[in-house]
Amino acid sequence: MSKRIGIIGFGEMGKRHALEFREATCGMITIAGVVEPDDLKYRQGCGWNHLEEIPRYGSITELLERGKPDGVLITSPNYMHYAHLLELADFHNPILLEKPLDTTLENIVRIVRFARGHRGIILVDHVMRYAPIIQEAKRMIESGLIGKVCSFEFSQRIDAGAMYHTFRRSIAKGGGHMIEKATHDLDVALFLTGAMPENVVMVSRRQLYGGTRPDDLCCSNCPDVLKCDSANLSHRNAVDNFKDIDVTNDLCVFAREVDVPDNESCLIQCRGGIFGSYSHNYFSRQAGRSRSYEIIGTKGALFLEMAAAPDYQGVIHYYPRNLEGKTDVRKYNYFGKIHYNGGPYLARHFYSLMTGAETQPYTTVDQAFLAEALGLAAMESAKAGRFVSLAEIVPEDLKDVLNGENAQ
Repeated sequence: MSKRIGIIGFGEMGKRHALEFREATCGMITIAGVVEPDDLKYRQGCGWNHLEEIPRYGSITELLERGKPDGVLITSPNYMHYAHLLELADFHNPILLEKPLDTTLENIVRIVRFARGHRGIILVDHVMRYAPIIQEAKRMIESGLIGKVCSFEFSQRIDAGAMYHTFRRSIAKGGGHMIEKATHDLDVALFLTGAMPENVVMVSRRQLYGGTRPDDLCCSNCPDVLKCDSANLSHRNAVDNFKDIDVTNDLCVFAREVDVPDNESCLIQCRGGIFGSYSHNYFSRQAGRSRSYEIIGTKGALFLEMAAAPDYQGVIHYYPRNLEGKTDVRKYNYFGKIHYNGGPYLARHFYSLMTGAETQPYTTVDQAFLAEALGLAAMESAKAGRFVSLAEIVPEDLKDVLNGENAQ
């Protein structure tokens, strides 16, 4: 049974989803049309999908009326998510909303309220929950293998890449990396441990990027490009083995509008005595260290290398307590996919939601809200210089999320 999707925003994520959804379902998902005002992005999206032309509409209303999609993907820039979701108020087929929900607490809260009153299914693209390596780690923890979960340590170390050469380099457009990038990791931490965060404290710094360069300066037209060790020189070298990464973005990382911190670390206190840490750095990348996760329990620990060098495989190490030297190692090949091969599973789930074979979203708005509330509380903590409770920023009518209702 073929199903057709409409895509709002045909830039980096929109064109990537279009190809992956088609491939993952062996063509059972096709493209009803896209809404993309930028001519260049539209043409690049068609090329990315190896299609000469994809139906293009001038508005969401036109997409719905003429394209008649069975499902819609919102993959526009983060700060446009709420406005675009509002235009789908009368659309009752499944909606996939790219994460983060939006860039501000105000709009994120509006989206949560909208979702609770919406008649259709809204799925959030927390794609890492679908990855086989994360699913296996979840099974191992739930089996009692490491005993009672006590703490976790999550870290991410990457280069400027898609975060500072794109619109994500500013708080206003991207929202900051604690909700734009870290919510993947925070969501996985809460998913794997079952922990409910209560308080967080963070140290946040911008130590390399930003400066006085013009906001419209790109590496491709910069006279100093050959002297810049943060430039995107060749539109790609390091990630040639990944077919679904767009590396054509090359905005200057030293522009005036760059205000997103590039080095942050936080400590998280959770209900029931569980605590954990999360840190990310965007200028000290190490091969095989893109993401490292450790979950410690009373009977042992799991250590996940999400992209271990030299072949960027995922590896789970299980270390039983008090059995020195004994390790259970499980490896995962990502088949050239980012997000650890979670994308195809998400695409098939969305297809099942469109056909009615499944009726409940696996990655919900409430789950996304909990992770983003944690990230926003961390950002507030960095400004205030103290622990910040999630209850301080979550409105009264949404505090049920903090009690674990619909958020795991």
